[in-house]
Amino acid sequence: MICLSIGISGAAQVKAALSKAQMAEIRLDLTNLTQEETIALFKSKKALVATCRMYNLSVEESKERLLWAIGGSTSKESVGRRYIDLDCDSPETYRKELIIAAKAAGFHIILSYHNFQSTYTIEQLGAMYETAIERGADMVKIVTTVQHFEESVALLKLYKTFPPETLLAFALNREGRFTRIVSKMVGAPFIYCAPDEGASTAEGQFTIAQAKVLLSKKGYPFLASRKAIAASVMAPASKSHTQRAILSAAFAKGVTTLCGYTPCADSEAALSIISALGAQVTKKRSLLSTYTITVKSPGLDDLARHLHEKNIVLNVGESGLLCRLMIPLSGLLMAKSGHIESVTITGKGSLTKRKLFSDQKALNSIGLNVETVHGYLPVTIRGAITGAHFETSGKDGSQLLSGMLMALPLCKEESHIIYAEPTSIPYTDLTISTLKDFGISICHNNYSSFKISGNQHYIHKSSLQIEGDWSGASMLLVAGAISNGISVAHLSIHSKQSDKKILEVLKMCGVEIVIHEREVQICKPKGQLTPFTTDATHNPDLFPALLVLALNCNGTSRIKGVHRLFNKESNRAESLYAEFTKLGADIEMVDDCMVVQGGKLHGGYCSSHNDHRIAMALITASLNIEEEVYVDNQNCISKSFPNFIQNFT
Repeated sequence: MICLSIGISGAAQVKAALSKAQMAEIRLDLTNLTQEETIALFKSKKALVATCRMYNLSVEESKERLLWAIGGSTSKESVGRRYIDLDCDSPETYRKELIIAAKAAGFHIILSYHNFQSTYTIEQLGAMYETAIERGADMVKIVTTVQHFEESVALLKLYKTFPPETLLAFALNREGRFTRIVSKMVGAPFIYCAPDEGASTAEGQFTIAQAKVLLSKKGYPFLASRKAIAASVMAPASKSHTQRAILSAAFAKGVTTLCGYTPCADSEAALSIISALGAQVTKKRSLLSTYTITVKSPGLDDLARHLHEKNIVLNVGESGLLCRLMIPLSGLLMAKSGHIESVTITGKGSLTKRKLFSDQKALNSIGLNVETVHGYLPVTIRGAITGAHFETSGKDGSQLLSGMLMALPLCKEESHIIYAEPTSIPYTDLTISTLKDFGISICHNNYSSFKISGNQHYIHKSSLQIEGDWSGASMLLVAGAISNGISVAHLSIHSKQSDKKILEVLKMCGVEIVIHEREVQICKPKGQLTPFTTDATHNPDLFPALLVLALNCNGTSRIKGVHRLFNKESNRAESLYAEFTKLGADIEMVDDCMVVQGGKLHGGYCSSHNDHRIAMALITASLNIEEEVYVDNQNCISKSFPNFIQNFT
């Protein structure tokens, strides 16, 4: 049920808003209704909640307005279901008097707690619920302001502790907005919404139109449920390796052939970028549904000199990696051209909502002036990149570092980078390995510092095999481990990709694995999977697959590195928690760890959050869910693995 929260002033406006819903909260402290108007309104056959906060009213004024509402509801005419919402900590005499009057009129009692600054501990929240029940509540409303994701989880945990139909617990502010929808889907009796934009009575409310879509079956048109995974499949090409190789091929003078390419949105964006810069790209279909990509380039210097525009615009689609690689590389284009004044990088979809980086000092150190829209796309780069000695941090990830490692070797000067808080080290290794293939040398000291010689040149490769993608394959391997086994081809056990770690975790679970040349076989499980503990700080893209695996283990698993999930295609910590909680998962957040209790899930309606890895996780999990699972969008999978669903039946 959707409860429209009406705080518009004036009887006519209130009636107009009420016509949009079957249930409404009437904020008597905001609507400024007269006694006659209130009584007339509460004769309605619609379900109504009488609420009067004492923020700007005296105790007597508040009591008077609520008694008007109670009076209207005692009419001989048939009226709808009635609720009265009182602050649990309001004066005792006031509270008891109104509870007695309301119950006599057939009202249900809601006792509320509001905290506009913070959130309590789970123990305090539980004590509040019990106190409210003792004071006569039929329902307990607990709304707080969350500062951290873990606080949202604490609020929603109440639905596992107490009868959900007696609880209205959610976060007030936008940081915890998702709790409003999740609370309804895990059993809350209704959700508060605004009539339209600009008419909300609390921060973070959805409009009634938005809520109808989010809570309606029509909002989830795609059947995610699958019965089985194919016995033998092929991993897609690694988009991480592909994008690095495509850019390197464009900077090298000559013809480079990339073998084993499989299309996806992010990799196609990289091909579009180098084509826009002047490289010639041809694509030829080869065996096993892969392609051979041929890149013919005059080399970076000539590419830059033949760009005629002074202000270049490059579109990276939804690829965060491509965007961050191109920021330093754009400075290289300007340095080599002599006439380009700026490069603007644009994108689309979820990328426009992702923070690019938190600190520009490193970019300034290498001669670049970078302008963003409050840290988001579009980003405009000016200046010519030069070698430099500087310090930077990996707290935002390693993608920007990879862009610098690709650009700085082509400067005249030598560069030294002092690198604090290294993260995603395997991806840095992948960059260094790819650069080595193209003749570029990078020296480092345990990833804490890098020495980069200047005056280097990219050298074309007559043939380079693109690695299979361990990130996409991890979901296939997990699908096999939780069902009937699988063989995944086009995977190199010698890869530098970080998500190869999935094999280590699967072995912890007791999965039997057979390694062949460029193929990994997951044997059919012989019994229940053992829970695991792992650190995914350097493997954040592995989190969705690890969560699905954990939910199918017999016991409690712990996955560390939740802080690395907040700035992906979605806030993956929030997305994974919200969607799998809707399906009955028992997940907690403790000290940067996702603590997952294995157990049976049920069907439901879930959002992919336009995130390819969330969509793939829901499809994979459905293998062991008896009821049907629906999602709002599965087309987002094309970002990395367009053929993913075709591997399932």
